[in-house]
Amino acid sequence: MKEKRRILITVLLLIVTVLLFRLEKYINKGKKVIHQNKEPVFYTIEDPEFWIDRIEDKDLLLMNLTEIEKFNEEILKKFDFLVDLEEHKENIKKEKLQELIESTSQIPGELRYDREGNIMDEDYFNRLIHNFNLESYPASISIKYGVTINRTMIRTFPTFEPSYREKDNPNFDRFMETAIYPWEPLIIYSESTDGEWYFGRMYNYLGWIPKKDVAIGEKEEIFSYIKREPFLVVIDKQVYIEDLLLDMGVRVPIIEENKDAYVIGIPTRNEDGQLEIVEKEIHTLEKFNKGYLPYTKENIIKQGFKFYGEEYGWGGSDNKRDCSAFIMDIYRTFGLKLPRNSIEQGIESIGKIHSKENIPPASILYMPGHTMLYLGEENGVGYILHQFAGYYEEGEKGLNYIEVMKTGVTPLTIKISNGKSYMEVINVCKEFINN
Repeated sequence: MKEKRRILITVLLLIVTVLLFRLEKYINKGKKVIHQNKEPVFYTIEDPEFWIDRIEDKDLLLMNLTEIEKFNEEILKKFDFLVDLEEHKENIKKEKLQELIESTSQIPGELRYDREGNIMDEDYFNRLIHNFNLESYPASISIKYGVTINRTMIRTFPTFEPSYREKDNPNFDRFMETAIYPWEPLIIYSESTDGEWYFGRMYNYLGWIPKKDVAIGEKEEIFSYIKREPFLVVIDKQVYIEDLLLDMGVRVPIIEENKDAYVIGIPTRNEDGQLEIVEKEIHTLEKFNKGYLPYTKENIIKQGFKFYGEEYGWGGSDNKRDCSAFIMDIYRTFGLKLPRNSIEQGIESIGKIHSKENIPPASILYMPGHTMLYLGEENGVGYILHQFAGYYEEGEKGLNYIEVMKTGVTPLTIKISNGKSYMEVINVCKEFINN
């Protein structure tokens, strides 16, 4: 009798143990518990560690610096929307310049509104076209080299006036093409009639740049600083050096290295618009890395989560970023040169393509008009980190739009305007590595 009772108690204890285990699993669903110094640390899907700890090869070097340099060379050679500025011809024909400007500064087909809600009519666009200043240039134009001295922008037309498709929605200035960060080398083709704008290009974009944010210099001097070693790379979301804003991925030359500080070179513009280098000492070393970060999946996810919660900025408006700039800035910390726009990054760029059925963590996903960082699966559902405006979800009367306007983690089951899930419309899954 005692033996039977002992067996029964043992069975009951086993049942209770299993039930408690399942209950704990349910309570901690979506969380990972790690014990450090005997105190539990809870990670959720909003934490980078939740995803990083699931990757077996998280520390594997995807490409070394030599391979990254080769990747950059190949991508610059392959696509005409990317330009090796150092190899640019010294002159440009007036006809070619006109072609570049007209292909960049196209009058929109739909109605547009200015910041006051006024319609941008034909007279308005004619004034912008007059500001192109094409009539004043000779048949052959000598290019200039410049470098950005502030966080600035490339715009569709030489004007600061925003252009909206909706009168009451100031979130999407359609004249805003992209932000440019300090120390970005530029080719300068021409100057606007009002003398306030340069028409030029960075390696991956072309358009109108505020003249006040550009310092003109000799090609050799500019690239001697751009390529100078050793150097620092910004690895935080953003950092201020006094009043100068530096975004993730900005590379700055080291002039002198001290025990607990670096002296770095900052580009400035003198009264004649020429480049002058000012030396500044910095102590916020945790926001920088000496040299590029190791190109690993762990670092990709870590860098991505530094933007978690950042407000959405179309084209880089308001010192923020959009979906493709979010991806581009992550990869700048490893030294990779990516295209600017999502379609160019996804469909047209080089890299290793994967099927939707077998997506590796820390790879990049693309769908029409959007790009995302893939994190991995949880309970059979894929999750992404992305900078996005919003999504749709099923309601009682059909689809409802949910505005987000920030960087966040979502499942791939969220929907677009036609009711399809993100997973259904993804057309490219890619890793930026040499095949």
